[in-house]
Amino acid sequence: MRKTAIIPAAIAAAGLCAFSRAARLTEVRVVDNEHIMVSWKDGYIDYRDDGQGPCAYTNICTDATPTPHGSPLNTGTAQLAGTYVISSSDDGNYGSSGKAPSDVWRRAKVCGATQDGNHYFLDHTVFLKLPHALTQGASYELEIDAGTNTDKTTRAFTFDIFSSITDAIHVSRAGYNPRDTVIKSADLYMWLGDGGHRDYSPYEGNNVILYNTETESRDTVGTVVHWKDPEVDDVGWGRQLIKSGVWNCDFSSFDKSGTYRLAVEGVGCSRAFEIRSGTYYEPFKNSVRGYFYMRIGQDSAGLGEKGLPVPRRPLYIPDQDPPGFTVYLTTLYPWGPDWSSLGGGDKWDVRDWSAYKKPGAPTNPNAYGGHSDALDWDRHCGHVSNIWDLLLPYYLSDGKIDEDNLAIAESGNGVPDVIDEARNEVDFWLRLRDGAGYCVGLNNPGDGVMYQAAARPWMAWANAANCAMLADCYRIAGRDALSQQYTDSAVVAYTYANSRSNPELDVEVSVGDADVKGRDLKMMAAAFLYNLTGETAYEDAMKDLCIVTGDRADIADAGGQIWGIAAYLNAGDAGRTVHYSTLLDNMKATVIYRAKQRNCALIDDRPSRRATAQSTGWWQSAQTVHLVCMAHSIAASRADKDLFKKALLLEAEYGLGRNPLNRILMTGEDERFVKDIYTSGQNDGTPGQHPGHTPYMNAEDWGSGWWGGRPSWMCDKGYPAWGRWPYGEALWPVRYNYSNSEFTPRQTMRGKHVLLGYLYSLSDGQSSISDKGARHADPHAPGMRASGVTRLVPFNVTLGARKHRVPAPAGASAVRLFAPDGRMVAKQGIRDASADFPHAAGGVYLVRFFKNGSCLHLTRVVSLD
Repeated sequence: MRKTAIIPAAIAAAGLCAFSRAARLTEVRVVDNEHIMVSWKDGYIDYRDDGQGPCAYTNICTDATPTPHGSPLNTGTAQLAGTYVISSSDDGNYGSSGKAPSDVWRRAKVCGATQDGNHYFLDHTVFLKLPHALTQGASYELEIDAGTNTDKTTRAFTFDIFSSITDAIHVSRAGYNPRDTVIKSADLYMWLGDGGHRDYSPYEGNNVILYNTETESRDTVGTVVHWKDPEVDDVGWGRQLIKSGVWNCDFSSFDKSGTYRLAVEGVGCSRAFEIRSGTYYEPFKNSVRGYFYMRIGQDSAGLGEKGLPVPRRPLYIPDQDPPGFTVYLTTLYPWGPDWSSLGGGDKWDVRDWSAYKKPGAPTNPNAYGGHSDALDWDRHCGHVSNIWDLLLPYYLSDGKIDEDNLAIAESGNGVPDVIDEARNEVDFWLRLRDGAGYCVGLNNPGDGVMYQAAARPWMAWANAANCAMLADCYRIAGRDALSQQYTDSAVVAYTYANSRSNPELDVEVSVGDADVKGRDLKMMAAAFLYNLTGETAYEDAMKDLCIVTGDRADIADAGGQIWGIAAYLNAGDAGRTVHYSTLLDNMKATVIYRAKQRNCALIDDRPSRRATAQSTGWWQSAQTVHLVCMAHSIAASRADKDLFKKALLLEAEYGLGRNPLNRILMTGEDERFVKDIYTSGQNDGTPGQHPGHTPYMNAEDWGSGWWGGRPSWMCDKGYPAWGRWPYGEALWPVRYNYSNSEFTPRQTMRGKHVLLGYLYSLSDGQSSISDKGARHADPHAPGMRASGVTRLVPFNVTLGARKHRVPAPAGASAVRLFAPDGRMVAKQGIRDASADFPHAAGGVYLVRFFKNGSCLHLTRVVSLD
């Protein structure tokens, strides 16, 4: 427990109060005017996160304490209509004597579990079908029979469509850009547990209203329109992500900046969101940081002193950390004759390759760096696609996403952080040398050693492509010396591969959910090298290897030659003469055709309106729209530009909150993001886990052993049977189920990074982003100090489970919570003179109150664990 020198008596007394030993009633909220939802938690898992103990700074910390709230919810009693009474002094349909609901439906979901699976807790929700529709503006009280084992038996609520937040309205939690008038929309749908999906057809034609939380103005922006019925698969693979009818609330033409809730007559309102420039800055930043926290060998322990998570440990740097750590060179490689001798499963997971050491047991003291897959430590040849997709949005945007303040180790060095992040991986592969050759990866460690796979021509082509694309991005950034350095490295690797008797042009490697052949790599390297050098031999090689022979070529969604095509499409901008104009025209036509066919056509068919390619849809959280980004960057007609922009926005908005979970489907720093997945950052002294990681969201078992490989373990403990749930809910807030909530950058992160980065590059007025860099800015810097307010009013700030009474300026519209070092912990709009930050751990916080982007007042709050 954190302590301070002086603890106010009121706070100390509050800390001694024990809660009732029963299921905790967490909320009573309106679903719409005919339904309310009531939720309980049976307990929670208290994860150790102080950077102490034997699991400090390790990938997975099993030091977790199950803490029940008391007796679990009595679900039998909870599902009886007679258990509840709704009364009202405002609504005569209920009166003081009250009425019971006409029906009750239920759902339950695992909300925490220990690593051994011996302790777990459920999150329960019941949905009450009301005998009479609620009246706008009326207040009600719900009485719950104590036989449910609830800790609270009464709860008051009000039905007001401008303040009654409902999970039935799904919006982008990241907000909307005012100038994106091609599409701004929200979805209306709700799954009611064993009651099935909510039918909102009677609400069609009801007004959709944007309520400004600062000015309280109300703009009617449209009406509710039916979109799709529930019987349609979404993203392929037989999965219904939403499993509900979907209704649309469109406000595309609305372009006034501000903080809003979207309200629907008879239903309620969404959580607050912003309409402002630079909407995609924070998600893009989070994506870049996600890659940073997948680095191996990043010795940035000092970040912890700044309130930022410390990167992964151990570093796995030979002869440094762990002590005595060694990397041995071997003769193994994935398409070699001895590879199958390693047994079944993933060969990179096999720890002992000692039988295949090269004669004399040579080592590589420079084998460090790069980005890992998931919570593994191996780095194999399939990872190189991380480089290309880190750089692709920068390249397509001609360097517009040039931020150097994204809170990674290199921030502030004058180079765009996204280039720095890609360079880390490029340099790693350059270090994996065996003489003049380029090696294909490192296995997972065992007994203080790793083994380096053999050098192969395929990997030389990959290094040539890596270095050439990085060099071309340095060219765009105006960093001539670095551009020349990596151009030289690309030429060396290209020349080496080209001189091999078997250059492995037909060797094919999976780089995630797509395959790349050696000839694809050579074509890519040649295309970028032509931009860099102007030597026509490279342009000729690119043309000879290019698979585009007509205007509808079969190019891959996220692999093959798409990066080489992007390079040649940019040759003119690089100052090079295009000698193959027909090829260039066919490239443009092919990209546009395939983007329309494989992506844009889907947004009018799927209930979710997602545009991600079906070929990569097995990971439902993956967002693969590379071709749409490329098509938008080259489209000449306004109609095409608008179509591609619409597809990009709809895909992005689904992952940013317009989904069944109403959450941003990445780990992050506040309540908008998913939490407690199978990722790094546990017990490192910084609350929570590493940011920017997108979980698989897979519900299929990967084995029959430990429950961490079996999502069915969680499915079976929930209610109703999993087959009745929307597949978009396939994420459980537990830290130990890798088959559900682990991830890999090349499968679930890189497509999203391309999408978010490219959309951010399209933002108007990027420099006007009020929060740009604010998470790590000096809290007393200009613009962060209070502007001076004369009239202060009482205000409730709840941090974790503790409520604090603080002074606040009259008229404030938003509140932001900062750590003492200036790191912004969370923010939200102000409602009912209160703000609730349930995930705030104990400690000292600075609370700032804002209006129209200006800080009006700040106060200091000490909160105890």
